[in-house]
Amino acid sequence: MPKTLLLISPPVLFGQRWWANRIANKPHLASLAGHVRDLARVHTLELDLVAGEALGGLLAAVDEAVAALGGAKEIGLVGISCWTSLHYLGAIAVARRVRELLGDVPIVVGGHHATAMPGDFDHATCDWLVRNDGEAPLRRLCSEWPARPAAMQIIEGGVFDQSNPDGIDWANYGRKGERAGALWVGTSRGCAFQCHFCVEPERGASYSRYSVEAQLDILERLVATHAPRVIAFSDPLFGANRRWLEGFLDGVERRALPLLFWCETRADIMSREILERFKRCHFMVDFGLDTASETMAARMQKAAQPRTYLERARETFEQANAIGLHHGIYIVFNFPGEAPETVRETQAWLESLAAAPGPMAGWLSCQTFFMLPGTPAWTRMATNAQLYGTEVAHPDWWRREGDHYALATAVLPSAAWRGREHELGAFQSWNQAINALWSSRYTPEVMAFRTRFYVG
Repeated sequence: MPKTLLLISPPVLFGQRWWANRIANKPHLASLAGHVRDLARVHTLELDLVAGEALGGLLAAVDEAVAALGGAKEIGLVGISCWTSLHYLGAIAVARRVRELLGDVPIVVGGHHATAMPGDFDHATCDWLVRNDGEAPLRRLCSEWPARPAAMQIIEGGVFDQSNPDGIDWANYGRKGERAGALWVGTSRGCAFQCHFCVEPERGASYSRYSVEAQLDILERLVATHAPRVIAFSDPLFGANRRWLEGFLDGVERRALPLLFWCETRADIMSREILERFKRCHFMVDFGLDTASETMAARMQKAAQPRTYLERARETFEQANAIGLHHGIYIVFNFPGEAPETVRETQAWLESLAAAPGPMAGWLSCQTFFMLPGTPAWTRMATNAQLYGTEVAHPDWWRREGDHYALATAVLPSAAWRGREHELGAFQSWNQAINALWSSRYTPEVMAFRTRFYVG
Protein backbone atom coordinates (compact mmCIF):
# COMPACT_ATOMS: atom_id res chain seq x y z
CA MET A 1 0.00 0.00 0.00
CA PRO A 2 1.55 3.37 -0.97
CA LYS A 3 2.10 6.09 1.58
CA THR A 4 -0.02 9.24 1.74
CA LEU A 5 1.05 12.58 0.35
CA LEU A 6 -0.74 15.45 2.09
CA LEU A 7 -0.78 18.59 -0.09
CA ILE A 8 -1.79 21.76 1.73
CA SER A 9 -2.79 25.11 0.30
CA PRO A 10 -2.31 27.47 3.27
CA PRO A 11 -4.67 30.32 4.14
CA VAL A 12 -4.17 33.95 3.16
CA LEU A 13 -4.13 35.48 6.62
CA PHE A 14 -3.83 39.21 5.89
CA GLY A 15 -4.83 39.58 2.25
CA GLN A 16 -8.57 39.96 2.43
CA ARG A 17 -8.71 43.22 0.43
CA TRP A 18 -6.49 41.84 -2.30
CA TRP A 19 -7.49 38.19 -2.16
CA ALA A 20 -11.20 38.90 -2.46
CA ASN A 21 -12.01 35.51 -3.99
CA ARG A 22 -10.92 33.33 -1.12
CA ILE A 23 -11.99 30.14 -2.87
CA ALA A 24 -9.41 30.24 -5.64
CA ASN A 25 -8.83 27.51 -8.21
CA LYS A 26 -5.39 25.93 -7.94
CA PRO A 27 -4.18 24.35 -11.18
CA HIS A 28 -0.69 24.03 -9.73
CA LEU A 29 -1.90 21.76 -6.92
CA ALA A 30 -4.09 19.77 -9.30
CA SER A 31 -1.10 19.18 -11.57
CA LEU A 32 1.18 18.18 -8.67
CA ALA A 33 -1.41 15.74 -7.33
CA GLY A 34 -2.12 14.28 -10.75
CA HIS A 35 1.57 13.70 -11.40
CA VAL A 36 2.09 11.34 -8.45
CA ARG A 37 -1.23 9.52 -8.01
CA ASP A 38 0.32 6.27 -9.22
CA LEU A 39 2.93 6.51 -6.45
CA ALA A 40 0.98 7.90 -3.51
CA ARG A 41 -2.42 8.26 -1.99
CA VAL A 42 -2.91 12.00 -2.41
CA HIS A 43 -5.04 14.15 -0.15
CA THR A 44 -5.34 17.89 -0.87
CA LEU A 45 -6.33 20.25 1.92
CA GLU A 46 -7.38 23.71 0.74
CA LEU A 47 -7.61 25.94 3.78
CA ASP A 48 -9.42 28.73 1.93
CA LEU A 49 -12.36 26.33 1.75
CA VAL A 50 -12.56 26.03 5.54
CA ALA A 51 -15.38 28.00 7.12
CA GLY A 52 -14.12 31.01 9.04
CA GLU A 53 -10.85 32.85 8.86
CA ALA A 54 -9.45 32.60 12.41
CA LEU A 55 -6.07 30.91 12.43
CA GLY A 56 -7.07 28.59 15.24
CA GLY A 57 -9.94 27.15 13.21
CA LEU A 58 -7.76 26.75 10.14
CA LEU A 59 -5.09 24.89 12.11
CA ALA A 60 -7.81 22.72 13.61
CA ALA A 61 -8.63 21.66 10.04
CA VAL A 62 -5.00 20.55 9.69
CA ASP A 63 -5.34 18.53 12.91
CA GLU A 64 -8.49 16.84 11.61
CA ALA A 65 -6.96 16.00 8.25
CA VAL A 66 -3.82 14.52 9.80
CA ALA A 67 -5.87 12.39 12.18
CA ALA A 68 -8.22 11.20 9.45
CA LEU A 69 -5.27 10.18 7.25
CA GLY A 70 -3.69 8.04 9.97
CA GLY A 71 -1.01 10.40 11.25
CA ALA A 72 2.69 9.66 10.98
CA LYS A 73 2.07 5.94 10.39
CA GLU A 74 0.45 6.62 7.00
CA ILE A 75 1.62 10.07 5.90
CA GLY A 76 5.02 9.90 4.19
CA LEU A 77 5.34 13.50 3.00
CA VAL A 78 3.63 16.87 3.41
CA GLY A 79 3.75 19.43 0.60
CA ILE A 80 2.91 23.08 1.34
CA SER A 81 2.24 25.54 -1.47
CA CYS A 82 3.54 29.03 -0.73
CA TRP A 83 2.07 30.10 -4.05
CA THR A 84 2.12 33.87 -3.51
CA SER A 85 3.72 36.12 -0.93
CA LEU A 86 0.22 36.58 0.50
CA HIS A 87 0.38 32.92 1.53
CA TYR A 88 3.69 33.24 3.40
CA LEU A 89 2.53 33.70 7.00
CA GLY A 90 -0.16 31.06 6.50
CA ALA A 91 2.43 28.65 5.10
CA ILE A 92 4.73 29.18 8.08
CA ALA A 93 1.88 28.67 10.56
CA VAL A 94 0.81 25.46 8.81
CA ALA A 95 4.38 24.14 8.62
CA ARG A 96 4.87 24.65 12.35
CA ARG A 97 1.62 22.83 13.14
CA VAL A 98 2.59 19.93 10.86
CA ARG A 99 5.92 19.67 12.71
CA GLU A 100 4.07 19.50 16.03
CA LEU A 101 1.69 16.83 14.78
CA LEU A 102 3.91 14.65 12.60
CA GLY A 103 7.38 15.00 14.10
CA ASP A 104 9.90 13.61 11.60
CA VAL A 105 7.56 13.34 8.61
CA PRO A 106 9.33 15.41 5.90
CA ILE A 107 7.92 18.67 4.56
CA VAL A 108 8.50 20.10 1.07
CA VAL A 109 7.57 23.71 0.21
CA GLY A 110 7.22 25.29 -3.23
CA GLY A 111 5.51 28.10 -5.11
CA HIS A 112 6.29 31.54 -6.49
CA HIS A 113 7.24 32.95 -3.10
CA ALA A 114 9.46 30.01 -2.24
CA THR A 115 11.17 30.43 -5.61
CA ALA A 116 11.78 34.13 -5.08
CA MET A 117 12.63 34.08 -1.36
CA PRO A 118 14.12 30.73 -0.30
CA GLY A 119 15.78 32.49 2.62
CA ASP A 120 12.33 32.98 4.20
CA PHE A 121 12.34 29.27 5.11
CA ASP A 122 14.58 27.10 7.26
CA HIS A 123 14.84 23.52 8.51
CA ALA A 124 12.27 24.23 11.20
CA THR A 125 9.64 24.84 8.52
CA CYS A 126 10.68 22.56 5.65
CA ASP A 127 13.18 19.89 4.60
CA TRP A 128 13.16 20.60 0.87
CA LEU A 129 12.38 23.87 -0.85
CA VAL A 130 11.57 23.62 -4.55
CA ARG A 131 12.31 26.58 -6.79
CA ASN A 132 10.27 26.84 -10.02
CA ASP A 133 8.03 23.92 -11.06
CA GLY A 134 7.52 21.13 -8.56
CA GLU A 135 6.19 18.12 -10.49
CA ALA A 136 9.52 16.38 -11.16
CA PRO A 137 10.98 16.92 -7.66
CA LEU A 138 7.73 15.81 -6.02
CA ARG A 139 7.63 12.65 -8.11
CA ARG A 140 11.21 11.87 -7.14
CA LEU A 141 10.40 12.32 -3.45
CA CYS A 142 7.30 10.12 -3.71
CA SER A 143 9.36 7.44 -5.49
CA GLU A 144 11.94 7.33 -2.71
CA TRP A 145 10.00 8.43 0.41
CA PRO A 146 13.25 9.67 2.00
CA ALA A 147 13.80 10.54 5.64
CA ARG A 148 14.36 14.12 6.74
CA PRO A 149 17.76 15.47 5.67
CA ALA A 150 20.11 17.02 8.22
CA ALA A 151 19.48 20.51 6.83
CA MET A 152 17.02 22.21 4.48
CA GLN A 153 17.89 21.46 0.86
CA ILE A 154 17.00 23.60 -2.15
CA ILE A 155 15.89 21.74 -5.28
CA GLU A 156 15.87 23.44 -8.67
CA GLY A 157 12.72 22.19 -10.40
CA GLY A 158 13.14 23.99 -13.72
CA VAL A 159 10.16 24.16 -16.08
CA PHE A 160 7.90 21.10 -16.04
CA ASP A 161 8.10 19.10 -19.26
CA GLN A 162 4.57 18.95 -20.66
CA SER A 163 5.41 16.78 -23.65
CA ASN A 164 3.58 13.75 -22.21
CA PRO A 165 -0.05 14.45 -21.22
CA ASP A 166 -0.36 11.00 -19.64
CA GLY A 167 1.83 12.24 -16.79
CA ILE A 168 -1.30 13.69 -15.18
CA ASP A 169 -4.24 11.72 -13.81
CA TRP A 170 -6.88 13.78 -15.62
CA ALA A 171 -9.83 11.69 -14.38
CA ASN A 172 -9.11 12.92 -10.85
CA TYR A 173 -7.83 16.38 -11.79
CA GLY A 174 -8.85 19.25 -9.52
CA ARG A 175 -11.77 19.32 -7.14
CA LYS A 176 -14.36 16.62 -7.55
CA GLY A 177 -18.04 17.46 -7.68
CA GLU A 178 -17.71 20.95 -9.15
CA ARG A 179 -19.54 20.29 -12.38
CA ALA A 180 -20.94 23.69 -13.23
CA GLY A 181 -18.22 26.30 -12.91
CA ALA A 182 -14.74 27.02 -14.20
CA LEU A 183 -11.92 24.50 -14.36
CA TRP A 184 -8.37 25.82 -14.62
CA VAL A 185 -5.96 24.07 -16.98
CA GLY A 186 -2.46 24.95 -18.15
CA THR A 187 -1.52 24.35 -21.79
CA SER A 188 1.95 25.87 -21.43
CA ARG A 189 4.44 27.30 -18.96
CA GLY A 190 7.09 29.95 -19.30
CA CYS A 191 7.22 33.48 -20.68
CA ALA A 192 9.97 35.09 -22.73
CA PHE A 193 9.00 38.64 -21.74
CA GLN A 194 10.68 40.34 -18.80
CA CYS A 195 8.07 42.75 -17.40
CA HIS A 196 9.49 44.32 -14.25
CA PHE A 197 6.36 43.88 -12.11
CA CYS A 198 5.87 40.16 -12.87
CA VAL A 199 7.03 37.03 -11.03
CA GLU A 200 7.31 34.93 -14.21
CA PRO A 201 10.83 36.10 -15.23
CA GLU A 202 12.10 34.37 -12.06
CA ARG A 203 11.19 31.05 -13.68
CA GLY A 204 13.22 31.76 -16.82
CA ALA A 205 12.20 32.07 -20.46
CA SER A 206 11.92 28.35 -21.29
CA TYR A 207 8.60 27.21 -22.71
CA SER A 208 6.92 23.87 -22.16
CA ARG A 209 3.62 22.99 -23.79
CA TYR A 210 1.38 20.09 -24.75
CA SER A 211 0.98 19.39 -28.44
CA VAL A 212 -2.19 20.66 -30.05
CA GLU A 213 -3.83 17.25 -30.35
CA ALA A 214 -2.78 16.24 -26.85
CA GLN A 215 -4.34 19.40 -25.41
CA LEU A 216 -7.56 18.87 -27.33
CA ASP A 217 -7.71 15.27 -26.06
CA ILE A 218 -7.25 16.55 -22.49
CA LEU A 219 -10.17 18.95 -22.89
CA GLU A 220 -12.41 16.20 -24.25
CA ARG A 221 -11.51 14.00 -21.26
CA LEU A 222 -12.33 16.81 -18.84
CA VAL A 223 -15.66 17.45 -20.54
CA ALA A 224 -16.54 13.77 -20.02
CA THR A 225 -15.35 13.52 -16.40
CA HIS A 226 -15.92 17.01 -14.99
CA ALA A 227 -18.52 18.68 -17.25
CA PRO A 228 -17.15 22.19 -16.73
CA ARG A 229 -18.96 25.22 -18.10
CA VAL A 230 -15.76 27.27 -18.56
CA ILE A 231 -12.16 26.22 -19.15
CA ALA A 232 -9.82 28.91 -17.84
CA PHE A 233 -6.25 28.61 -19.06
CA SER A 234 -3.59 29.35 -16.44
CA ASP A 235 -0.83 29.97 -19.02
CA PRO A 236 1.09 33.18 -18.21
CA LEU A 237 0.99 34.04 -21.93
CA PHE A 238 -1.63 32.02 -23.79
CA GLY A 239 -0.91 31.43 -27.45
CA ALA A 240 2.66 32.74 -27.41
CA ASN A 241 3.44 30.34 -30.25
CA ARG A 242 1.32 31.44 -33.24
CA ARG A 243 1.46 28.10 -35.07
CA TRP A 244 0.32 26.26 -31.93
CA LEU A 245 -2.48 28.76 -31.30
CA GLU A 246 -3.83 28.54 -34.84
CA GLY A 247 -3.81 24.74 -34.71
CA PHE A 248 -5.48 24.71 -31.30
CA LEU A 249 -8.28 27.06 -32.30
CA ASP A 250 -8.83 25.05 -35.50
CA GLY A 251 -9.16 21.93 -33.32
CA VAL A 252 -11.61 23.55 -30.91
CA GLU A 253 -13.85 24.47 -33.84
CA ARG A 254 -13.46 21.06 -35.45
CA ARG A 255 -14.31 19.13 -32.29
CA ALA A 256 -17.15 21.50 -31.34
CA LEU A 257 -16.32 21.36 -27.63
CA PRO A 258 -19.34 22.47 -25.54
CA LEU A 259 -17.36 25.01 -23.53
CA LEU A 260 -16.64 28.66 -22.94
CA PHE A 261 -12.98 29.62 -22.58
CA TRP A 262 -10.90 32.27 -20.83
CA CYS A 263 -7.26 33.18 -21.40
CA GLU A 264 -4.80 35.99 -20.79
CA THR A 265 -2.35 37.21 -23.41
CA ARG A 266 -0.71 40.28 -24.95
CA ALA A 267 -2.54 42.60 -27.32
CA ASP A 268 0.53 43.23 -29.48
CA ILE A 269 0.85 39.57 -30.60
CA MET A 270 -2.70 39.34 -31.93
CA SER A 271 -4.07 39.54 -35.46
CA ARG A 272 -7.59 40.11 -36.78
CA GLU A 273 -7.76 36.48 -37.87
CA ILE A 274 -6.82 35.22 -34.40
CA LEU A 275 -9.38 37.53 -32.75
CA GLU A 276 -12.10 36.23 -35.06
CA ARG A 277 -11.13 32.65 -34.22
CA PHE A 278 -11.30 33.46 -30.52
CA LYS A 279 -14.80 34.78 -31.07
CA ARG A 280 -15.94 31.67 -32.98
CA CYS A 281 -14.49 29.44 -30.23
CA HIS A 282 -16.40 31.31 -27.48
CA PHE A 283 -13.40 32.89 -25.72
CA MET A 284 -13.24 35.79 -23.36
CA VAL A 285 -9.72 37.20 -23.67
CA ASP A 286 -7.97 39.37 -21.10
CA PHE A 287 -5.09 41.54 -22.29
CA GLY A 288 -2.36 42.67 -19.93
CA LEU A 289 -1.82 46.09 -21.49
CA ASP A 290 -0.53 47.38 -18.10
CA THR A 291 0.10 50.94 -19.33
CA ALA A 292 -0.74 53.17 -22.27
CA SER A 293 2.13 55.55 -21.58
CA GLU A 294 5.19 55.12 -23.78
CA THR A 295 7.35 56.32 -20.91
CA MET A 296 5.94 53.77 -18.49
CA ALA A 297 6.00 50.95 -21.04
CA ALA A 298 9.75 51.48 -21.22
CA ARG A 299 10.16 51.69 -17.44
CA MET A 300 8.11 48.53 -16.91
CA GLN A 301 10.10 46.88 -19.71
CA LYS A 302 6.76 45.98 -21.22
CA ALA A 303 8.05 46.42 -24.77
CA ALA A 304 11.32 47.26 -26.52
CA GLN A 305 9.44 49.64 -28.82
CA PRO A 306 6.69 51.26 -26.73
CA ARG A 307 5.15 53.26 -29.58
CA THR A 308 4.80 50.19 -31.80
CA TYR A 309 3.48 48.21 -28.82
CA LEU A 310 0.69 50.72 -28.22
CA GLU A 311 -0.14 51.05 -31.91
CA ARG A 312 -0.61 47.29 -32.21
CA ALA A 313 -2.61 47.18 -28.99
CA ARG A 314 -4.96 49.87 -30.28
CA GLU A 315 -5.52 47.89 -33.48
CA THR A 316 -6.31 44.80 -31.41
CA PHE A 317 -8.85 46.55 -29.19
CA GLU A 318 -10.56 48.30 -32.07
CA GLN A 319 -10.86 45.00 -33.94
CA ALA A 320 -12.13 43.19 -30.84
CA ASN A 321 -14.81 45.85 -30.38
CA ALA A 322 -15.77 45.71 -34.06
CA ILE A 323 -16.35 41.94 -34.06
CA GLY A 324 -17.88 41.77 -30.56
CA LEU A 325 -15.13 39.72 -28.88
CA HIS A 326 -15.65 40.23 -25.17
CA HIS A 327 -12.32 41.18 -23.64
CA GLY A 328 -10.69 42.72 -20.62
CA ILE A 329 -7.91 45.30 -20.50
CA TYR A 330 -5.67 45.29 -17.43
CA ILE A 331 -3.75 48.37 -16.29
CA VAL A 332 -1.23 48.85 -13.46
CA PHE A 333 -0.93 52.41 -12.17
CA ASN A 334 1.74 53.75 -9.79
CA PHE A 335 4.62 51.55 -10.93
CA PRO A 336 8.01 53.07 -9.94
CA GLY A 337 8.62 56.12 -12.13
CA GLU A 338 4.91 56.87 -12.61
CA ALA A 339 4.12 60.60 -12.56
CA PRO A 340 0.84 62.55 -12.87
CA GLU A 341 1.53 63.17 -16.57
CA THR A 342 2.07 59.45 -17.34
CA VAL A 343 -1.18 58.58 -15.54
CA ARG A 344 -3.03 61.10 -17.67
CA GLU A 345 -1.33 59.76 -20.79
CA THR A 346 -2.69 56.27 -20.07
CA GLN A 347 -6.15 57.59 -19.25
CA ALA A 348 -6.36 59.69 -22.42
CA TRP A 349 -5.28 56.74 -24.54
CA LEU A 350 -8.01 54.52 -23.08
CA GLU A 351 -10.66 57.22 -23.28
CA SER A 352 -9.89 57.62 -26.97
CA LEU A 353 -10.85 54.00 -27.64
CA ALA A 354 -14.49 55.04 -27.36
CA ALA A 355 -14.04 58.02 -29.67
CA ALA A 356 -14.72 55.94 -32.78
CA PRO A 357 -18.38 55.19 -33.50
CA GLY A 358 -19.67 51.67 -33.12
CA PRO A 359 -20.21 49.06 -30.41
CA MET A 360 -17.89 48.23 -27.51
CA ALA A 361 -17.00 44.81 -26.12
CA GLY A 362 -14.25 45.65 -23.63
CA TRP A 363 -14.00 45.90 -19.87
CA LEU A 364 -11.31 47.83 -18.01
CA SER A 365 -9.66 46.60 -14.80
CA CYS A 366 -7.17 48.94 -13.11
CA GLN A 367 -5.12 48.29 -10.02
CA THR A 368 -2.34 50.00 -8.15
CA PHE A 369 1.20 48.64 -8.22
CA PHE A 370 1.67 45.80 -5.72
CA MET A 371 5.27 45.14 -4.68
CA LEU A 372 6.15 41.45 -5.05
CA PRO A 373 9.48 40.07 -3.82
CA GLY A 374 11.75 38.62 -6.46
CA THR A 375 10.41 40.81 -9.27
CA PRO A 376 12.79 43.26 -10.98
CA ALA A 377 10.82 46.11 -9.37
CA TRP A 378 11.73 44.67 -5.96
CA THR A 379 15.38 44.00 -6.76
CA ARG A 380 15.75 47.48 -8.30
CA MET A 381 14.37 49.42 -5.32
CA ALA A 382 17.60 51.34 -4.74
CA THR A 383 17.95 52.18 -8.43
CA ASN A 384 14.34 53.37 -8.67
CA ALA A 385 14.82 55.51 -5.57
CA GLN A 386 17.82 57.17 -7.18
CA LEU A 387 16.25 57.62 -10.62
CA TYR A 388 12.71 58.65 -9.71
CA GLY A 389 12.55 59.22 -5.97
CA THR A 390 10.50 56.04 -5.48
CA GLU A 391 9.79 55.24 -1.84
CA VAL A 392 8.74 51.73 -0.74
CA ALA A 393 7.38 51.95 2.79
CA HIS A 394 7.32 48.22 3.57
CA PRO A 395 9.78 46.23 1.41
CA ASP A 396 9.17 43.13 3.57
CA TRP A 397 5.39 43.49 3.93
CA TRP A 398 4.65 39.74 3.66
CA ARG A 399 6.49 39.09 6.94
CA ARG A 400 4.30 41.54 8.87
CA GLU A 401 0.89 41.11 10.46
CA GLY A 402 -1.64 43.59 9.14
CA ASP A 403 -3.48 44.66 6.01
CA HIS A 404 -1.20 43.18 3.36
CA TYR A 405 -2.86 45.09 0.55
CA ALA A 406 -2.19 48.41 2.30
CA LEU A 407 1.37 47.41 3.19
CA ALA A 408 2.30 46.12 -0.28
CA THR A 409 0.86 49.13 -2.10
CA ALA A 410 2.37 51.76 0.20
CA VAL A 411 4.65 52.97 -2.58
CA LEU A 412 5.36 56.53 -3.68
CA PRO A 413 6.06 55.99 -7.39
CA SER A 414 8.11 59.15 -7.88
CA ALA A 415 8.99 62.41 -6.23
CA ALA A 416 6.37 64.10 -8.42
CA TRP A 417 3.64 62.71 -6.13
CA ARG A 418 5.06 64.08 -2.88
CA GLY A 419 2.31 66.17 -1.30
CA ARG A 420 -0.23 64.64 -3.72
CA GLU A 421 -0.34 61.14 -2.26
CA HIS A 422 -4.12 61.33 -1.92
CA GLU A 423 -4.35 61.36 -5.74
CA LEU A 424 -2.67 57.96 -6.17
CA GLY A 425 -6.01 56.15 -5.86
CA ALA A 426 -8.01 58.55 -8.04
CA PHE A 427 -7.90 56.13 -10.96
CA GLN A 428 -10.47 53.92 -9.22
CA SER A 429 -13.44 56.24 -9.74
CA TRP A 430 -12.18 56.98 -13.25
CA ASN A 431 -12.10 53.21 -13.93
CA GLN A 432 -15.75 52.88 -12.85
CA ALA A 433 -16.79 55.78 -15.09
CA ILE A 434 -15.01 54.27 -18.10
CA ASN A 435 -16.73 50.91 -17.61
CA ALA A 436 -20.12 52.57 -17.28
CA LEU A 437 -19.47 54.37 -20.57
CA TRP A 438 -18.14 51.33 -22.40
CA SER A 439 -20.81 48.91 -21.17
CA SER A 440 -23.55 51.30 -22.30
CA ARG A 441 -22.41 50.50 -25.84
CA TYR A 442 -22.45 46.71 -25.52
CA THR A 443 -24.52 44.91 -28.12
CA PRO A 444 -27.18 42.38 -27.03
CA GLU A 445 -24.79 39.65 -28.23
CA VAL A 446 -22.01 40.83 -25.92
CA MET A 447 -24.43 41.13 -23.00
CA ALA A 448 -25.67 37.60 -23.64
CA PHE A 449 -22.11 36.27 -23.69
CA ARG A 450 -21.30 38.00 -20.38
CA THR A 451 -24.35 36.41 -18.80
CA ARG A 452 -23.43 32.93 -20.08
CA PHE A 453 -19.84 33.33 -18.95
CA TYR A 454 -20.43 34.67 -15.45
CA VAL A 455 -23.84 33.24 -14.57
CA GLY A 456 -24.38 30.21 -16.77
